[in-house]
Amino acid sequence: MSNNFYWIVYKNIEKELIDLSNLIHVDDKQIEIYSVKIAELLLRTVVEVESISKTLYFQNGGTKPDDIGLFFDTDCIDLLEKKWLLSKKQVYVSAPNFYFTLLDNQVLTPLKKANKRGTSSSDWQKAYQAIKHNRVTSLPKANLKHLIRAMAALYILNLYYKDNSYLLDKDSVGTNFDSTLGSSIFSVKLHINTSVSVGVVYSKKSDFDECVYLLKPTDETRDALQQKLIEINEKTTERTKANVIKQLTNQLQGIQATTQEEISEKVKSIADKIKTDNMIQVARENGQAIVKTIEGLKYEAILNIQQY
Repeated sequence: MSNNFYWIVYKNIEKELIDLSNLIHVDDKQIEIYSVKIAELLLRTVVEVESISKTLYFQNGGTKPDDIGLFFDTDCIDLLEKKWLLSKKQVYVSAPNFYFTLLDNQVLTPLKKANKRGTSSSDWQKAYQAIKHNRVTSLPKANLKHLIRAMAALYILNLYYKDNSYLLDKDSVGTNFDSTLGSSIFSVKLHINTSVSVGVVYSKKSDFDECVYLLKPTDETRDALQQKLIEINEKTTERTKANVIKQLTNQLQGIQATTQEEISEKVKSIADKIKTDNMIQVARENGQAIVKTIEGLKYEAILNIQQY
């Protein structure tokens, strides 16, 4: 989007946190440090979360009126949670001058519980509400931990607002995919599964829900390979049908078996071998075409909107 003011504001907040990290050694011990400046950044960050979540709400089918009865958490983020499973999406803290060693500070799921209110909501939301209503007594809640998690939530929402995709040409492992996606602090997890099989649009691994982006063959090149595999299967079936009776008759002569079950097992074994032999033969005959189609695969990284 040409005039993406949300991203411009987000990057400004990012820059201010980076400037702050040049004054504070940001590590696991300092994560609870708080200040008026951090309180200001946290308030600005969550105001942006409120605004962008409402925009995404209406862009994605939200129907409640845009008035005081529309809540950014229980209405807007809740709708987005149902569509995109945002509570599972992970973000890595990858800034070189953030020296976290604890996994809880390195890998975040910042939108977990973000569709809740009150005591059931996320820690950064509770901190935001407390600081907004009483900044003096709640200042200790204005710490780096809550700020970083709120900014990670805003980062994810910005990525979903931008909804960019990236053509990677022959790169099937995502080497050229910039997992920061323009951030100087965070990066995302890329789901990689580039296998192609007949009748399967996309294969999901166990970490699918955690990934903000997916690596996949482009639809056009995947469809071409699937069509070639279908043709191979059809040729194999035709050849097997033509040969199976003759070959079965020849190979079953002199078969030694004492029970019907043994006969059935040997017939199945011979039939399976005939099919395999025919499949190998068809593959040999069409090998160059298969290789050419596989080599024609191109790849792209797309936003994970739970489309598979």
